[in-house]
Amino acid sequence: MNNDSKLNRRSFLGAAGAGLLALTGGLAGCTKRTDNAKTGKSPLDPRFTYDVSQFAHTDPAQLLYQETASIPTGFEDPKCIAVGPNNTLFIGGDRGVKCFDPNGRLQSAITLADKPIALAATGTRICVALKDHLEIFAENGRQLARSEPLGAKTYLTGVADSGQAIFLADAGRREIIHCDANGKLLNRFGHHGDGNPGFVVPSPYFHVLLGDDGLLWVNNPGRHQIEAYTADGRFELGWGAPSMAVEGFCGCCNPVYFTRRPDGKFVTSEKGLNRIKIYDAKGNFEGVVAGPEHLVKDLDLAKKACANCQIGFGFDVACDSAGRVLALDPAAKTVRIFAPKIA
Repeated sequence: MNNDSKLNRRSFLGAAGAGLLALTGGLAGCTKRTDNAKTGKSPLDPRFTYDVSQFAHTDPAQLLYQETASIPTGFEDPKCIAVGPNNTLFIGGDRGVKCFDPNGRLQSAITLADKPIALAATGTRICVALKDHLEIFAENGRQLARSEPLGAKTYLTGVADSGQAIFLADAGRREIIHCDANGKLLNRFGHHGDGNPGFVVPSPYFHVLLGDDGLLWVNNPGRHQIEAYTADGRFELGWGAPSMAVEGFCGCCNPVYFTRRPDGKFVTSEKGLNRIKIYDAKGNFEGVVAGPEHLVKDLDLAKKACANCQIGFGFDVACDSAGRVLALDPAAKTVRIFAPKIA
């Protein structure tokens, strides 16, 4: 078992990956600094501080989108986003879920007992993943079902709903949980062996998506890949590679979020060196939605998030029917809307 697999939940939520994130943090060589007066230790030798400023600029020729609007979430701590049928927008944060129409007007809200971490909206119901269990609601806010707690080490960070089955990404156990339509546990899969590469999840970013191709798509952030599985847990394929260059995924664990456009192309989101990018249906890099210079306004917060994975500074992403990318900005507490540039 490797070191990633041995991380317990406390280290996972706290300093997991902090040292590795020095390669990606902030916009100019982020490292976790030492207070000499408190520790008596010397600060990190500057020779080991990697300057990533050269990667913070996006080539204009690769920039395929432009920001066109934003929607205030009204949350102090917005966490997750999903787009339902007719471009209805669902945003989870604090202790609730809000529903907005396509123009950003608030339509309804659901109150929860704890913080929502991931959402899926199908048009008939809303699946909300909380830390250790799943809750299912009708669109009018009436609770339809609630799963049993799924284990002491469970930390749910992703959810996908086919209508007949629900899949949960458990970052605490590094596995996918397969439930029936009412949230009852059926199976768990994803550990190394039996043809599966195993999930490497150094920080709480682990997501799942059901594709129109019938496959279950999962980000494997510690391996810098997006992978496809059958519903019964058989590994089919994966794409992606570690790289500081824009075509790849950098740092200890990226991409942290992903979605797909209606045409099947992938939209990925990275933390540390915050980038949102477009790949075709086979995983070939096509271009950039927004680079670090477009996304990050609070540079100090970005650097702190680099050194501490507990500070959420990834941009959750969703797509509407027009192919616009909706990015949840945890610092501005807004949904930022990026539309394809007109050629």
